[in-house]
Amino acid sequence: MVPTLLLLELSGFVACENFIPARIRSRAAAGTAGFHITQGANATAHMSSSSRLDVQGVSENLPDDGPTIFHPVLGWDYPPNVKYTGLDGISYRQGPLGERRTCTNFPSTSVSSYGDSFTYCNEVSDEHTWQTFLGRKIGSNVLNFGVGGYGTDQAYLRYKRNGSFGEHIVMLCILPENINRIVNIFRPFYNYHYDDPLRLTKPRFVLNGNGFRLIENPISRSTDLWKLHDRQFLEKLGEMDYWYRLDRDLPRLGPPYLLSFIAWRKPILEQLKLRLRCVTGIRFHARYPWSLFDEVEPFGILCHIVDNFVQTARDRGAEPIIVIMPQSDFVRELQECGINRAGKLVAYLEYRNYAFVDLVQAMAAIGPTRDQLDQWYDGHATPEGNRITADLMFRNLVRMKSLDSGRRGQRPTTVDSEH
Repeated sequence: MVPTLLLLELSGFVACENFIPARIRSRAAAGTAGFHITQGANATAHMSSSSRLDVQGVSENLPDDGPTIFHPVLGWDYPPNVKYTGLDGISYRQGPLGERRTCTNFPSTSVSSYGDSFTYCNEVSDEHTWQTFLGRKIGSNVLNFGVGGYGTDQAYLRYKRNGSFGEHIVMLCILPENINRIVNIFRPFYNYHYDDPLRLTKPRFVLNGNGFRLIENPISRSTDLWKLHDRQFLEKLGEMDYWYRLDRDLPRLGPPYLLSFIAWRKPILEQLKLRLRCVTGIRFHARYPWSLFDEVEPFGILCHIVDNFVQTARDRGAEPIIVIMPQSDFVRELQECGINRAGKLVAYLEYRNYAFVDLVQAMAAIGPTRDQLDQWYDGHATPEGNRITADLMFRNLVRMKSLDSGRRGQRPTTVDSEH
C-alpha cells in the first residue's frame, strides 16, 4: 500500500512539474494584494523615481533604463524629442510626434505602425528597426509608434489620440502574446517579474452585457501613484483584472501532489496532448493550454479592438492593416506542432474581410532552421530578424496591392526622420 501511494505521489509530482506550463505554475502563489505590495516594495528600492514623470512634464533627468513615463490616459508612453541609452547599451531617439526615429528621410510618409516592443524594436539601434528597412523598400517613411509593454488596447488608443499624419496605411501590430495584456489593468498583476519597471495601471475594455465598455486608466494623476502600495486599492483593481482573479482562484499546487494532479488534471492533459502532437507529428486535435484565444471574453475584446481600429482608420481615409507579429517561439510552434496560436484571430480577420498580414505564418513558410531563428531573435528581433520581418512585410503589401504606385507617397508629411 505504501509503495503504491509513494509511486502515485511521485507520478503526481512529475506530472505537475512537467505538464503544467511554467508560466501558469509560477502564478499559484501570486494571487493576493499583499504579495504584490511586498514585491512592489522590493522593486521600488532599485527603481528611479524619475521613471514616473508625467508625460507633460518631462525633465532632462530620465532613468538609465529609458523613459517609462506615466501617462494619465494610456498608462505610460514615450515623450517626444527624447534621446536615451537603455541598459542594453542601445541609443533610442524619439521624434517630435513621440514616434521612434527611423533612418529615412523621404518627402512622404506612407505608413504608420502601432504595437508593443516588437513594433518599437527594442534592443536594436534606429537604423535596424523593421520600419527603417521597410521604408527604404517602399521609398517612403514608416512611422514607428510602438511602445514597450503595450497591450493591443493601448496601441489602438494611442492611434486614436494621435490622429492622422497623412499616411495611407496604418498598421496595428499584434504579437500573439498581446491578448494576455488586454485583460490586464495593473501591469504587475500579469507580469510580476519585477525587473520590469512598468509598475503602472492601464485602461482596458471589458465585456458589458451584449457590448463592450472602456475602463479608463484607474490612475489619471501622477500624484496618485502612491495608491499602488495600498492593499485596498490593489484589491479593488484586482477585481477588474483577469490575471489577479486567475491567480487568486488557481487550485493549490504542492504536496500531496496526487491531489494537485487531480485539481490540475485538465491543463496537464492538454499540455500532454500538445507535446505528443509535436513529438509524433500526428495532427490530432490539441490546443495551447490557457490560451486566451480560446476564451470568450478575451477573444471578444480583441476582436472589438480590431473592429474599432479598422473603423477609425477608414474614417480617417487610411487603409487599416492588422499585422500578426512573429517571434521565434510562435514560429517554432507552427513549424513543429502545426499550431498557429493566433489562428482564431486569422479566421476572424478573414471572416470580416479585413486586410491583414500573418508574419508568423509567412516566416514559418520560408522554413528557417532553429539556428536561423536564434540568429533572428535574441528576446526581441535582432537586426537580421527585423530585416527579414521588413522583407516579408513588403512582399505581402505588394501581394495585397497596398503599395499601388498610384497611391505610394501621395500624401506628404513634415516629419523629418533622419538625424
